[in-house]
This record gives sequence, C-alpha cells and structure tokens, in this order.
Amino acid sequence: MLASTFAGLYVLAALACPVGMGLMMVFMGKGMMGGKTRDQSAPEMQDEQKSLAALRAEQARLAEKIATLERQAADPAGPDGEQTRPRRASLEQQWSELTPAQHR
Repeated sequence: MLASTFAGLYVLAALACPVGMGLMMVFMGKGMMGGKTRDQSAPEMQDEQKSLAALRAEQARLAEKIATLERQAADPAGPDGEQTRPRRASLEQQWSELTPAQHR
C-alpha cells in the first residue's frame, strides 16, 4: 500500500511540472498582449504600419540627400563648372590654430 502511494505521488509530481509550465505560458501570453484580443490590437497595428511607412519615406529622402552630397564631394567643380570654395578645416585643426588665450 505504501509503495502504491509513493508511485501515485511520483506520477503527480511528474505531471505537475508540464501542467504548471503550460499554465504559466498561457498567463504570460495574456499578460504580454495586455489582455487584448487580436481584434483590439488591429488599430495599433495600423498606426505602426503608418509609422513604418513614414520612417521608410524619411530613410529614402535621407539616402537621396546623402547620395547628392557624396556626388558634390567627389566633384570639386560646382554645378555651373566653377571651382567650389575649399572645405573648412576640421574642428581639431581649427582648435590647434587658436592661441592658448583663445581656448577659453
């Protein structure tokens, strides 16, 4: 009788772990969604898609601007064929050219 009681306890303990894990997954899944169903999260998804589209448009605009600036940097002549003014020295070069009294 005692052996059958321990066998039942072992089976119960072996089943408690996967059942508890399953329950934790269910409750944590609900917590991650904030208790919302899929239908309630649809407007948020549309807002995210609009935001994503705006970010992609901004990225395309910036990529075009970068390409334009790189072309201008590679071509020393301006759009009308004139030589552009030389680039300003870097901040480090400008700082080193200052006298110690000007460093303040």
